[in-house]
Amino acid sequence: MIIDPFRFAKRAQQLNTIVQLMPVGRLEGVIAQESQLNLLLNGGRNENNRLVLSGEINGTVKVICQVCLDIVEYPVDITFRLLPVISEEQAEKLNQNIEPIIIEDDKLELDELVNNELILAMPVAICHRDVDGKDCADKDNFTVGEIEHQTKSSPFDVLKNI
Repeated sequence: MIIDPFRFAKRAQQLNTIVQLMPVGRLEGVIAQESQLNLLLNGGRNENNRLVLSGEINGTVKVICQVCLDIVEYPVDITFRLLPVISEEQAEKLNQNIEPIIIEDDKLELDELVNNELILAMPVAICHRDVDGKDCADKDNFTVGEIEHQTKSSPFDVLKNI
């Protein structure tokens, strides 16, 4: 879905929709399977009378556990506030307490907005412990304490006797 963010904000519109995510393109390696997220987008003006887009993205995405490599459903709850601008120069002039979003041709693709916010919000590595507090690792394969050093014979020891 594509909106005109300037018109959307001027009219103080609100949109509640579901965005389908696929593990391709920029989301390849971020999510593992098709997922759906809810997007609530509000248009309006901030305290300085500038047009803003604010909203929430929530739901669950299916990702790969970095310990056991199984699929884990990771909860997503993102709140954002963006100020639409038309150029890099305009974005650089803004104060740092609001994030600019550069709009080309008065069009904002909502799928791209959700993808960008999701990529920024996701941790680098996710495991089951992060989601449900349970360990997924097989503890029998781990060693606790000191490891005994074994002296291995060199394959060249045979040549010493020549």
